[in-house]
Amino acid sequence: MDKAPLRIEGLEPALRPGEVLALLGAEGEAMVLGLAGLGPARHAAFLGDQPLAGLPPHRRGLGAVLHPPGLFPGLSVAANVAWPLRLGRAENALSAEAALAALGMQPAAAALAGGLPPALALRVALARALATRPAALLLQNPFAGLEPEERLALAALLRRLGPPVVLATADAASALLAADRLAVFDQGRLLQQGPPQQVYARPAEALVARLTGPANFLPGRLLETFDDEARVALDAGGEVEAMLAGDLPVGARCQVMLRPERLAVAAVAPEAMGDGALAATLRAVAFQGSQLRLALALADGAEVIALRPAGLRLPALGEACAVAWETGQA
Repeated sequence: MDKAPLRIEGLEPALRPGEVLALLGAEGEAMVLGLAGLGPARHAAFLGDQPLAGLPPHRRGLGAVLHPPGLFPGLSVAANVAWPLRLGRAENALSAEAALAALGMQPAAAALAGGLPPALALRVALARALATRPAALLLQNPFAGLEPEERLALAALLRRLGPPVVLATADAASALLAADRLAVFDQGRLLQQGPPQQVYARPAEALVARLTGPANFLPGRLLETFDDEARVALDAGGEVEAMLAGDLPVGARCQVMLRPERLAVAAVAPEAMGDGALAATLRAVAFQGSQLRLALALADGAEVIALRPAGLRLPALGEACAVAWETGQA
């Protein structure tokens, strides 16, 4: 029998089966606790037409996995997963064996939960929540303490479990990795929601850009707009085109936002890279494995950061160069 969909006020539409909604920012953790009935409700929530307000945690039909996962260290993995089933709090529950199988944890069923590394302890907690056949899973900082490969595996796993997932994290990279829908909060205010690629590429305001990853901001003045594009005179010199976010009058001060990985850098004059290229000087280079982090000074003294694949030919330190990007990436 299908479960009623979970709907959170302000984050419509209702969650779909298998969908992962990531709440980015400190507000997310409080929201997850509120949804689970373990803290004050920050947003009204409903299962179908049934409001969750006033219901005790065990009657909400939701599975919560908090951080740390709160396993019983002296019990086996199987006994931990079976614990809520012993309490009789779920109809049509999965067996502990079936829940462990869904998480790939059958080989560890007899092991004591207290000796598990973080990634496996999290899987046991997920199996315990999944055993109750919840209408949705609520996760608090699930990526904390996990290695990069373990984060990748968890993000893929969450979409295969069946119920929709609401996860709270303060780590932008984890939110972007896991989410089908991303909601960005700051001081209790919902700043933007949507597909993570869209929020990252087209942030509604500067704060969203900063919260979702590294970003450069070039100040300037708005010259004209056409459809959803704008032409800006930069303080660093030259005129550039960028996608328009928000409603600004012509002549207003504004900022052009550029993600570091979208910048091209070459040891040539700006005119050789086409319209909108800026003169710059390479100030510093930091090796980051597959990427190099370049710090460049523009004509007005402002610094921009570029991320370029290692192995590309780059300007020498202190050498004049040019920086450019595609219109749709600014």
